Amino acid sequence: MIKKLAFLCLTFVLMSSCSFSNRCNHTAGHYKIGNSYTINGITYHPKYCSCYEEVGIASWYGIEDHGTITANGEVFNRHLISAAHKTLPLPCFVRVTNLENGRKLVIRVNDRGPFVEGRIIDLSEKAAQVLGLHKSGLAKVKVEYLRKRSEQLIQNTPHYKRQYEKEMQKRHPKQNNAESKGYVAFFVNAQVAKSAASKLRNQGIENVRLLFKNDQYCVKVS
Repeated sequence: MIKKLAFLCLTFVLMSSCSFSNRCNHTAGHYKIGNSYTINGITYHPKYCSCYEEVGIASWYGIEDHGTITANGEVFNRHLISAAHKTLPLPCFVRVTNLENGRKLVIRVNDRGPFVEGRIIDLSEKAAQVLGLHKSGLAKVKVEYLRKRSEQLIQNTPHYKRQYEKEMQKRHPKQNNAESKGYVAFFVNAQVAKSAASKLRNQGIENVRLLFKNDQYCVKVS
């Protein structure tokens, strides 16, 4: 009887583990920059960025949030390498360097936080272990945004790419002034702009031009 109960308990644990693993694997989340938001009286402004580097304090979070949904709709797993940042696009990649021991790690950012003064990034428990700050809880780090790797993630994930294009169109709508007459779209990313121009040409639209103007890629129909 005892052996049978032990077997049933083991089976339940394994099934629960598999269920959680499946939720993590099958919840791809979504690409988002998001609107401005206020936490504890402080307003944060998420935005697309081409360059970001900051030195500050890193912390980590784990068991309390294990299995919860991240800001971009993924399932947080404390045993995987991930992080939270207050304003970077989600998801994206950063390189975190522990300035107290020299350890470095490339981390996928998929959540918002930390909302504690002086802290610039919140690491998953696994990331904290790799960087050597799991026991101390806090460490001085340097965070660098990896633009190329982050853009590759978007381009290689179809639903991220669609959501990225919508975000960019929302943030850079068609201008109504005389200077912008004829422009049909503005983009930050060259590959996305080329794709938009190709779609117009494939629809039979003539005189489609791709220009670079005011630090943006502009698709223009003459």
